Amino acid sequence: QYQQLCSHPDNLGNIVKINGNNNRQKIIICPFTQCSNILVRNPSASSGYYDIHLSNGSVITVYCDMDGNNCDGEGGWIRVAQLNMSEPGATCPPGLTLQNYNNIDHSLCGRSSYGCNSTFFSTYGLNYTKVCGKVRGYQFGHIDAFGTGTNNIDSEYVDGISITYGSNPRQHIWTYAGGYSEFQNGGRNCPCNNGSSVVVPNFVGNDYYCESGPGQSRILYV
Repeated sequence: QYQQLCSHPDNLGNIVKINGNNNRQKIIICPFTQCSNILVRNPSASSGYYDIHLSNGSVITVYCDMDGNNCDGEGGWIRVAQLNMSEPGATCPPGLTLQNYNNIDHSLCGRSSYGCNSTFFSTYGLNYTKVCGKVRGYQFGHIDAFGTGTNNIDSEYVDGISITYGSNPRQHIWTYAGGYSEFQNGGRNCPCNNGSSVVVPNFVGNDYYCESGPGQSRILYV
């Protein structure tokens, strides 16, 4: 009964009174379970940190993007991860390696060697249907887009960034690929190049963005 009352959007965040046995009145507070719940109750809510309740009864503090400027413009998004190495004191998450270059004033996170390096961000067990975000890519040396010679989501199928969810098997969300040059059409360039014969892995489909670099660069290129 409590769950049914608290699942109604109008009751979220409110105190609800229930008449129980012997006309005794019970008072419950319906908790917020998503950032979008908070925005429904208070359309003028600003972006910031809020407490939300998980289905197991625990309470966590999350950052809510209430204006949606980094997403769809609608707001109510829970921030799962943020990695901005230009911020003071920023560090790389486990799985990624700290790297420094002469022509940029802050450190970056990347892979330690050829192959894949991964990091994991928790979604707190919350159900979700959409993911949004922003990725900035950097190039140093030779980049190969989808020309790595593999077609397996658990391998180095792209020279770039792969965003996935779940495990055994992982599911693809979106890929950022870096192509060697916009003026060539070989296998290590973007599929959108003129005359390209590059085949995008089936599990990627159309959920990717490929950007060409300046060829082989021995300085860091943004």
